[in-house]
Amino acid sequence: MNGNGFPNNGENHGGAEQANGNGHSSPERPRLFIAGTDPAAISVLLILEEANRRATHTALTGLPGVEIVGERHELRSGILLAKQRAPRILILDLPDDYDEALTAAGQYKLDAPDTALFLLSNSLDPQLLLRAIRAGAAEVLKKPLDRALLQEAVERVSRSGAARSASGPRARSIVTIFTIKGGVGSSTVAANLAVALKAHMGVDTALVDFDAQTGIAAHLLGLKAERSMSDLLRAPRIDSSTLRMNILTHPSGLSVLGQPDDLMHLEPITPAQAGAVLDAVSASHDMVVVDAPHTFDEVSLEILDRSTTILVIGDLSIASIRSARRAMELLDRLHFTDVPDRVRLIVNRSTGSRGLITLDQLAEAMQMRPYHTIQNDYRRVFTSVNSGRALCLDDPESPAAKDIIALAAKLAGKPAPAPQAEESIRRGLFARKVAR
Repeated sequence: MNGNGFPNNGENHGGAEQANGNGHSSPERPRLFIAGTDPAAISVLLILEEANRRATHTALTGLPGVEIVGERHELRSGILLAKQRAPRILILDLPDDYDEALTAAGQYKLDAPDTALFLLSNSLDPQLLLRAIRAGAAEVLKKPLDRALLQEAVERVSRSGAARSASGPRARSIVTIFTIKGGVGSSTVAANLAVALKAHMGVDTALVDFDAQTGIAAHLLGLKAERSMSDLLRAPRIDSSTLRMNILTHPSGLSVLGQPDDLMHLEPITPAQAGAVLDAVSASHDMVVVDAPHTFDEVSLEILDRSTTILVIGDLSIASIRSARRAMELLDRLHFTDVPDRVRLIVNRSTGSRGLITLDQLAEAMQMRPYHTIQNDYRRVFTSVNSGRALCLDDPESPAAKDIIALAAKLAGKPAPAPQAEESIRRGLFARKVAR
């Protein structure tokens, strides 16, 4: 916690200095240093009104190894400059009417997850702090600026950066599959989406099962949970070494942190532990797929807070649509939808125009169109679930598998693989298993 009682969950990343859109430094104020002279320096970019900018400048000037790489007083131009210069720390002024600034900050954080976001505000009321968490802020500091608190916050970023692996930082991408209604296939979609990201998109991916009551993610992939989330929670501390000891590896190369097979071994989890698990997993994988609990509680909110993308899943039944609409309303009320495209609707078991409820009727009821649909492929999905084999590997040409692979391509920002590539993937996995 920082001196203002705000949690420190920011990430950081040493960004390279670049010129702005005109090839010149900021015309609004000279930079403190020549950017790029010290690759080890903590790069800081300021989007602040004049008085706060002077105070922040003074506070940062006394810190060794800190480099101010750009300054703006206007939000739009400041965000554009931050995208060009990729600072490790972005310090942003929040006016009393902070909606626009928080939305812009949250969107920037999604695009640059390794930048630590510091917000300066006249007030630290609970509503603002909640929305700042949703936007991904590492620190919220009260105006007038306390120099000691700012320096402590910068030092935390510095220590966090020094602790990173020598292989360099990773951009954390956490995709959470969420529903408040069971029985809509969320675990099946989560498991197959994770496999598709790893096997078909080539993305280093982990699947984390937080759904303790059902806890079938490992089973769906034919893995026996000899090590599980509960073993990790019983460890003295949750870090990369204890995580490695409790991760299962699927034949595709996917990392899986599952729930124990025996409920007697189930370990209750706290919100702080859930956050620590996600931090540890995301530090060592490019993407994390989360099978979330089917409820709004403190653990779920901790998971959702740390998610870059929330996929609300449902099917074309009245009960499911009602539950999905309630979930969307709650996510909106809790400000998760403040960042555009962070929360998306996925329709599973879609029957298109053949069902009693069409996608157009769904869109009218939800006041939004689905981001993606997965065809109803009951027989093949049922077979894959009962056999403990990933549909996206065992039967990649099935309609549901094709749709899940296409969803993985969307999330990874890659084109969907050509049909002829699917069989070669399966042959390659088979060859690896034989070689073992």
